Amino acid sequence: MQQKTHIANVLERNNCKDRYDAQVKQILSDKTILSWILKYTTEELKDYPIAVIKSCIEGEPEVGTHRVFPSLVPENDTPEALTGLDTVDKVPGEGEVHYDVRFVVYTPDEERIKLIINVEGQKKFDPGYDIVTRGIFYCARMLSAQKDTEFTGSDYDAIKKVYSIWISMDNPLQVQHTITSYRISEHSLYGMLPVQKRYDLMELVLVCLGTPKAKNKGNELHGLLDTLLSPDLLPEEKEKIIYNDYGIETTIELEGGLREMCNLSDLIEERGIAKGIAKGIEQGIEQGIEQGIEQGDRLRLLTQIQKKLVKGKSLEQIADELEETVEAILPLYEQVREGLKQQ
Repeated sequence: MQQKTHIANVLERNNCKDRYDAQVKQILSDKTILSWILKYTTEELKDYPIAVIKSCIEGEPEVGTHRVFPSLVPENDTPEALTGLDTVDKVPGEGEVHYDVRFVVYTPDEERIKLIINVEGQKKFDPGYDIVTRGIFYCARMLSAQKDTEFTGSDYDAIKKVYSIWISMDNPLQVQHTITSYRISEHSLYGMLPVQKRYDLMELVLVCLGTPKAKNKGNELHGLLDTLLSPDLLPEEKEKIIYNDYGIETTIELEGGLREMCNLSDLIEERGIAKGIAKGIEQGIEQGIEQGIEQGDRLRLLTQIQKKLVKGKSLEQIADELEETVEAILPLYEQVREGLKQQ
């Protein structure tokens, strides 16, 4: 039997009932996937082939040995698993920051520039705070944490550039399939400084995904991550797409590395109606009868809406997928939301 790659082992070992978030983080820590992310989000690596970028990740002995997300016991470990910086950042007086994935990459050119990278998987575009603000904070922490590790005393010229790359999965239609960079830039307020100063030390990149079937497909990185992180595609569909379209093997013999990929549809079916979502549907049917709406049609719409809502889809996404206007389904959407709150 041939050895499976890291991504296959991760996907096969996780329980899809309660580990979807952890599994997303593990997928994002795969070196091949990280290489794709770096190519489309970093200025320093955008011109290099995926294979070259992959060889540059964790390429120096001074990198730590803490596993970012341990998915396998040591005796079953594979060469694909990422090891590197600890994901817990402790700075005296500043508390702790827990990163999803954090690692070091060196550019393959003669300068050998060292970059410190953080990759975060974010389920919702609007989790109750501004993702960009949080990402800037992460960048600042990765800079301040270099004191006494990358530089000592006042040797600030030794500071390494940091990236915080956020992969947002559930996004409003207007921001889907976008990649936005936030960085320090020079702006002369009066006169012109004749000396070039080094200020390019931190960059936040926000990658907003859509769905594999979206009209606006985005670029290749969007397509790959849309497929890998989709809650709607079957594992065998994902396996076929990432191999045929992106040349990524999930196992050496393609023998089902994605078959245990956590599917949110399963989670919905098992937790949804059984725990009280039906209550919202019943309320909607009663109101629909009062309003003279066909019970069968209303039940069909309410059932579709509740399945998509529990998957984490927004009102706009649900309306688009049902080919309805937001105004038309808003009352039903609110009824299902109320039912969810009461479960």
